[in-house]
Amino acid sequence: MSHAVERLRQAGLKATGPRVILLTALEQNRSHPTAELLYESLQADHPSLSLSTVYQTLDAFIRTGLCRRVSEAGNRLRVDGTPQDHDHAICRTCGEIFDIDRQLLPRPAPPVTLPQDLTVTALRVEYDVICETCQVASEAEGAAGLASSQRAATSRGNTDRRRKF
Repeated sequence: MSHAVERLRQAGLKATGPRVILLTALEQNRSHPTAELLYESLQADHPSLSLSTVYQTLDAFIRTGLCRRVSEAGNRLRVDGTPQDHDHAICRTCGEIFDIDRQLLPRPAPPVTLPQDLTVTALRVEYDVICETCQVASEAEGAAGLASSQRAATSRGNTDRRRKF
């Protein structure tokens, strides 16, 4: 029995073809894909799979805990098929989502009492970050902008490289 089939059965879901295909794809894809990206990545090998089926299956996976929603600017549904507990860091420049081992950073304690008799069932932490790629790109843009303004100042005859305010 495949790992995906076993996980589906443990979650109380029938191991249908589309469910096995999607769960296997989620387990292999660590990029926290959208439903559309999953659909597009599977279309060549599974042309009968519809986008509607992908959405419905992901909804069932979320309800049963086989995957979870991950937020993103723009409110597009992104999913995480990693079963181990972990947190996320989301780059606010490019939107890439990174898995963060819960042992690496301290976690806030859930409140002891909540209003309206609510019960905590899970605690998720998301870190807003700027990834290394975006930091390097930002630094390069800043350096390019500074070099451009220095060239413009030199062409105007202003050889003082310091900014004058």
